[in-house]
Amino acid sequence: MKLDITQVINGRLDRMEFTYKFSPDTACVIEEAPLLPEDVSIPEDGITVSGEVVSKGGYMTFTAEVDAEYTAPCSRCLDDIHEKLSFSLFRTVRTGAPAVVDNTDDDEWDGVLDDVLYVHDSHLYPDGDIIEQIVLELPMYQLCSPDCPGLCPHCGRKLSEGDCGCAAKEAERAKKEIDPRLAKLQKLLDKSE
Repeated sequence: MKLDITQVINGRLDRMEFTYKFSPDTACVIEEAPLLPEDVSIPEDGITVSGEVVSKGGYMTFTAEVDAEYTAPCSRCLDDIHEKLSFSLFRTVRTGAPAVVDNTDDDEWDGVLDDVLYVHDSHLYPDGDIIEQIVLELPMYQLCSPDCPGLCPHCGRKLSEGDCGCAAKEAERAKKEIDPRLAKLQKLLDKSE
C-alpha cells in the first residue's frame, strides 16, 4: 500500500494509524520485493496489516502487526496445509534518500539498512518489507500432522491411506536376492536351521 504520511512529516499529526489488506500480487513496492517460495501461495487480501507511524522529536517510526494466511504443501505427503503467520514489524522512517556507501574497506557490509523505510514523495511503501519478513518467518518445512507417514518410496502412494504392500514385496525380494559376496554366509545360516 502507498501510505500518505504528509501530515506526519509536516508536524500536523504526531501519530497516524492505518489498517489495510493486500497480497503479493497486489503489493505496492518501489523496488523489487522478494519472491515467495514457489510452493507457497497467499490468497487475495491474505495479508492484514495494522499499525501506526509515530513522529516524536523529529524521529519517525513505523510499527505494524501483520497476519498472513498461506497455503503450503506438507513436506512428507504433499497435502495442502492452510496456516497463518503473525509477527510484528518495526522500522525507522527516514525522509532522505538512501545513502550510497563506499565499502571498499569492509567487504561484509553492503550499505543496506534493513530496518529503515525511506519516504518517497511523502509516501511510505512498506509492502516489500512485509513480504520479505513473511519469507523469513516461513518454517523450513511443514507437516500436516506430527506423525505424518509420508509417501511410499516405491509407488508414491500416501501411507496414511493404508499399506500398499511395497514394503512386503521389497522384503521378499531382498530375501531372494543375496549379495554374491555374502552367499556363503547364507548357506551356513541355512544349514544351521
